[in-house]
Amino acid sequence: MTRTNVVLLLASVGLLAQLAAADQAGIGQGAVPSVFSAREGEFRIWPLPAHRLAAADPAPAGGEVEEAVPRSFPAPSKSAGRAFLLSAILPGSGEWYAGSRLKAAVFFGVEASAAGLWYAWKSKGNDLEDEFRAFADEHWDPQKYLDWRETSRAIRYNSFTHALPCSAQVRAGTLGACGSTSKQQYYELLGKYNQFVVGWDDLVHVATGNPVVNLADFDSVETVASARRLEYEEKRDDSNRYLKRATNVAGLILVNHVLSAIDAARTAHMRRQGESAAAIERRTRWLVGLQPGTGGVFPVMRAYKRFD
Repeated sequence: MTRTNVVLLLASVGLLAQLAAADQAGIGQGAVPSVFSAREGEFRIWPLPAHRLAAADPAPAGGEVEEAVPRSFPAPSKSAGRAFLLSAILPGSGEWYAGSRLKAAVFFGVEASAAGLWYAWKSKGNDLEDEFRAFADEHWDPQKYLDWRETSRAIRYNSFTHALPCSAQVRAGTLGACGSTSKQQYYELLGKYNQFVVGWDDLVHVATGNPVVNLADFDSVETVASARRLEYEEKRDDSNRYLKRATNVAGLILVNHVLSAIDAARTAHMRRQGESAAAIERRTRWLVGLQPGTGGVFPVMRAYKRFD
């Protein structure tokens, strides 16, 4: 509290104390002077003093002055533009501003739930991504793969459709300097295509199940296999599944912002036209949610209309 505020507070307390003391001392009712002094009638807003009422509304022919009746002022109108902007920023806030509490709770509830799901699934997907990348760094040797790929036997018996991203950095021993996009593709391709099976440290011959001791012992990648490659692919799929769910929920959040903004503007407009909150609630309702499917969950939108 600033020094000025303290002085004003003490002055207010002193004034109240003087008024209380005057009343306690027996000073007659209304004896305490008005803050407007003798010109009180000139400053009063309501009720109007008699001389101002007469000047504003001349007396009828009979000479009597009618008693002033307080006017009823309409409630401030709600701006549709402001309601739209509020809900575009935070779903539900525009509905709350327009006086529709139920719809405000619905839109804000969808926003809070979707944001929580997005954060949870995004974090889970990122954690699994860190795990499968660490797994590949431990069990897959990119230098070994590049050396094998350049052999005449590999070139003769295999069809390479994808180059290994970050190959230059691998050769230089600076894989960490590879760009984020190239590195993402690097880890994506390892378990996706058979040509990259070479390089896993548990490589075996498909026909015998014996470990591959020398890379010159086989001609085609179709004749070797790796259990760790399959394990890696499962870890990568799990991560992608959670990240895809997070992406779907991000779409739901965007849809919720758009629908809430449109609904808030519509609600504010109807309130401005004089419709009650109850009548507005009986109109069409838009609801959004998550629908499970074969590829995971995806956002859906439903419209409800009462016919009564």
